[in-house]
Amino acid sequence: MGKASILGVFRKYKIEDYIVLGKSEKRKSSNKRTLTKSSSKEVPLKDRSLGEKILIGICIFILTGFPFIVIVCALTIVIYTGISEKKADMEYRSEKRESNESLYGKYLYLDKIDEDVYKVVSEDENPERRLEWNEEFCGYYDDLSDGYVWYDVKREQWRYWFNGISSDYKDYGWMVYKPEGWRVQKDYADWIKLPEKYDRSKLWYIRQ
Repeated sequence: MGKASILGVFRKYKIEDYIVLGKSEKRKSSNKRTLTKSSSKEVPLKDRSLGEKILIGICIFILTGFPFIVIVCALTIVIYTGISEKKADMEYRSEKRESNESLYGKYLYLDKIDEDVYKVVSEDENPERRLEWNEEFCGYYDDLSDGYVWYDVKREQWRYWFNGISSDYKDYGWMVYKPEGWRVQKDYADWIKLPEKYDRSKLWYIRQ
């Protein structure tokens, strides 16, 4: 066999080896992809173990049920707080309706003892001012200052309502005089210093 024939045979077998090797590599690559797909395929929940099912159930509960419970609890707290505040507010409103007539009678007599300061006196003492009890408003009305005064028996203090000031605070607005000055009720249990914008020329108070 000549050199050319031997070289031809060698080339033939070499090419066939490459073809077979290529096919084998392709087969391996295809099998590898098949195995990868098979291993990555999600296992149905029914085929999982009891422990995995419990763990998945807990995760689902945390992601869905827990936020709902938090929202319900928050709403419950808000509603309860609102009801408590409303109840306290209603108690306060009914409390301030108590009449003072049993203490001072139909008229409240006052005598001036200092600038804008008065004391309660009897009718026989020739009082400087006479205030009449107003049942509808539940307070003694003073026409000079266009206001009302009411004695809070529980807290042992005089409270005042002056139109043009107290009326700005709607359902509240009662005022008290303290050593540091006037205070006004802005909201339930919320008393603030009377803002400077208000005219104090007609304000007066009773010294206890």
